[in-house]
Amino acid sequence: MAQNRSASARWHDGIPGDSNGNNACMDPTQTKIIELLREVHLLAIKEVERLNLRIAELENEYRQSTRNAVVERPQAQPSIQADEKLMNDTQVAKFLNISVAGVRRWRTLHKGPKSLKIGAAVRYRREDVEDWLGSCRAASS
Repeated sequence: MAQNRSASARWHDGIPGDSNGNNACMDPTQTKIIELLREVHLLAIKEVERLNLRIAELENEYRQSTRNAVVERPQAQPSIQADEKLMNDTQVAKFLNISVAGVRRWRTLHKGPKSLKIGAAVRYRREDVEDWLGSCRAASS
């Protein structure tokens, strides 16, 4: 009866063999190795599924613990006093009644009031802005 099978029935996934997955080109040892590899593959898939479920459980536990936890926030730092106030580009522009772009252009050309770099932030001391403004008045007289 095996001889009466059609040619397509003897081929499985492009490999010649019978319907049990045995390849006509392989000896029994190779067939056994393939069967063991398939079993290992199935075990690995089951283990991955088990680990994914465990990850989901841990994520849910973490979400619940963070919802129920009381978060203590650090106290806000006291604001800078008015007499030692630092100003940003927008505040300087408003103080001088010019555009923010003008303040930034002066800074890049080193023509405006002295500026401070604090990390990525640019700040101006109020007294530096007032001194610079006073020097502009003296120069124009």
